[in-house]
Parts: sequence; structure tokens; C-alpha cells
Amino acid sequence: MKQCVILLGGLGTRLGALTADTPKPLLPVGDIPFVEVLIAEARRRGFTRFLLLAGHRAEVVADYIDRTDVRGRFDARVEICVEPTPLGTGGALVNALPRLEETFLLLNGDTWFDFNWLDLAAQTLAHDSDVGMSLRLVEKPDRYETIVLEGARIAAFRPRGAGLDTALINGGVYVMRRRAIETLACPSSVESDLLPRLVAEGKATGIAYPGFFIDIGIPETYADAQVSVPARRRRPAVFLDRDGVLNVDTGYPHRPEDITWVPGAKAAVKRFNDIGFYTFVVTNQAGVARGYYAEADIAALHAWMGEELRAVGASIDDWRYCPFHPEGSVARYTGAHPWRKPAPGMLLDLLAHWPVDVKESLLIGDKASDLQAATGAGVEGHLFTGGDLITFVEGLHPVAARQPANR
Repeated sequence: MKQCVILLGGLGTRLGALTADTPKPLLPVGDIPFVEVLIAEARRRGFTRFLLLAGHRAEVVADYIDRTDVRGRFDARVEICVEPTPLGTGGALVNALPRLEETFLLLNGDTWFDFNWLDLAAQTLAHDSDVGMSLRLVEKPDRYETIVLEGARIAAFRPRGAGLDTALINGGVYVMRRRAIETLACPSSVESDLLPRLVAEGKATGIAYPGFFIDIGIPETYADAQVSVPARRRRPAVFLDRDGVLNVDTGYPHRPEDITWVPGAKAAVKRFNDIGFYTFVVTNQAGVARGYYAEADIAALHAWMGEELRAVGASIDDWRYCPFHPEGSVARYTGAHPWRKPAPGMLLDLLAHWPVDVKESLLIGDKASDLQAATGAGVEGHLFTGGDLITFVEGLHPVAARQPANR
């Protein structure tokens, strides 16, 4: 599943003059349009194909995509599907039906619910549901419809005003099957038409997550977003060595058949995803300098490892490798390089490109050179000497002190 669909069609009337000429999701939050927050969050989790469902001032959306080179900056395919007339959230999906992939992530363009979206994907696929819905536990939920769960199955919607102290409500992030849209009317609403039908048919999974949530649809929350959204995007990171930490170091592994995952490695990556850490890999790859394999082999292997992780609801946000070695046999890669550990160059480059809270971050490596690189970047280093990686990770204070963002 690589497609992310974002609903942009609302008029945003509660924001008054702000949305007269600009669709609500394109309003700036901090120093970027709000929709870029959503695109960035999806992209770092491996979504590479984006479909923007535009209605109000769709020409502004198209101009933004082209003028700011969103495709190039995110290295992603970004397409726009325009509603000829207002069709509702369900109708927008029906209008886009020829472009929808078999399974896709669906986001509201004016809300951000920050949790591990890949966990919702994995759970939805595991239950073979037509829709997986993110749920939030809220106090005094009378202004919302609330959700009745039976295990992971959504059993019913309660009407507004039920007088409950706490209850689960719709969090607005979905994993959806294309087949669920094929019989939907147009115009229609996802919330009022599609979801009640799927619940009645027993085809809706619901998973509850805590986590930061904001809806920029009213002046007060839009003003709050100027501070809260940039603050939320600044988060701790874990820097993981690869060979000897994620996979068994068999001596220059560079193909999928060379990889044996360290016990607990996939679960450890997912644990960092679930508690909200950026998750990076920093790996020396002297095999390139020694002529054993090419940089393209590294890229292919990392893509394969990424898919292995996504299958269990986990992801690596970004990868760095150093192909240089002072004693290499390939002239192009022979020599000292500031990215080769124990130098901190790979970590420093990631810090320059991501909004990382350095003081709360950590590195896990299996060699002294890894720890030296961590020290050079101002990051706390931890030496992994083998065994089960998730057990090791759970014992680290920065991790043990944080509750998972999932359930």
C-alpha cells in the first residue's frame, strides 16, 4: 500500500476571509502549508503516491503543486482529482474511483492525528476489513457520534448527546479498500453514508490511539496550530546502525538473501515508531569502496528492508550510508570521509534535514565507532552486544519512560 488520498474539498467557511481565495488545507501553519505536514508525515512512512481530492479553488491547489515543486521535494507522485461540483467526502472518492488503488490511506486535509499510521494499515489488512478507522478516547464527547467496539470490530455508532463521561470517537484517519467505494452514491458522505453501511455489514475495524490531534477548521484552533504543529513536528530520534543491530553482520551483506534479521529488530523499529521517535539508519558501507557491490545495491536492499518493516506496521524515516574507506580499492570511494563513523557526518546531515530534539535522541550501535559518532553529534549512544533487540530497547530509559502511541 503506497497511495495516500487527501480530502481538500471543503469550503472552510468558519475561517472567513482566510479561505476566500485559498483552500483551507493550503493555509500556512508555521512556515509551510498545512497539507505539507500531512504529505511529509505520509512520505516518511513510505507513501509515495498522493492523490489530492480538490473542490473549492482547485486551481490554487494545482498552482501550489507546480509552483513549489512538491513532487520533486518529496520525491513522490502527486496528482489532483477535481470535483466538477461539490460532491461531499464520499462523492469525492466516487469521482476519483478510477484513480484509487486497491487499498489506500485516507486523510482529512484539515486535521492531523499523530500516531503510527502504518499500525492502522497492518491491523486493517490483518482483519481483512473494508475500512480501518482510527479512534480517539475523549472526555465529555456529547458533540460527537461515539463508537462501540467489540474487539477490533466497530459494532455501532452512538448518536450525539449520549451523556457519556468518556467515549471513542472517529479520529479521521482511515485505511480503506477501493471495493468499499464502488457501490457508494454520489454525492454522499464518508461519515454519514459509507461508514454506517460498512459497520452494519461488519466490515469496519476500529483501533484506538492516543496522540496529538488538531483540526484547523475554526479561528481558535488555526491560531493554536501556528505554535502546536511546529512543536509537535520537533521530536526525538533514534539512529540505528544496520549490520549487527538490525541484521546479523555476515560480512558485507548487500542482497536480500544475505539478510537475517536480528531477533526483535522489526519490533524494536516499530516500538520507536509507536512512541513517536524519528527512526533513522546510519551505516558504514565500505563494501562499495572495496569493490564488493555498488551503491545501487545498497538502495535496493534498503528498499527491500523498508517493505519488510512496513508489513509489520514499522518504518525507517530516512537512511544514510557511507561508501568510503581510506583503504578502498575503487578510486572514487577511496579516502577519508566525514560521514564514515566514527565521524558524526551522517548524524549531522540528518539533524540538518529533520526537526530533531537532539537532547532526547539516542543511537544504538554495536561498535565503539558508533558511540563515537553519537558523541560527536551530541546524541546519547548505547552499545548493543547481541541478543533480542526489542528487549534491549525496552530497557533503555528514553524508551521505557514513554508509553506507546498505540492503544
